[in-house]
Amino acid sequence: MNVEEKEIKLKRALILGNFYHRQVKIVKAIHEGYETIIDTIIGLKQDLVLTKDGGFIPRKSIKTIYQL
Repeated sequence: MNVEEKEIKLKRALILGNFYHRQVKIVKAIHEGYETIIDTIIGLKQDLVLTKDGGFIPRKSIKTIYQL
């Protein structure tokens, strides 16, 4: 997924989270492979994605985003 596609999907996930209270599935890279997170995105920062459970995900580590 290129940078433009990632930005579009992140903005769509932000709208789904804040207005429709919908969760998304995020696949991110970790040092041992990949990790899948299912959560609601509530904010976007310069280098981070904020989730409803109080966590944050570095944008560079996100590989793909799926709408549930």
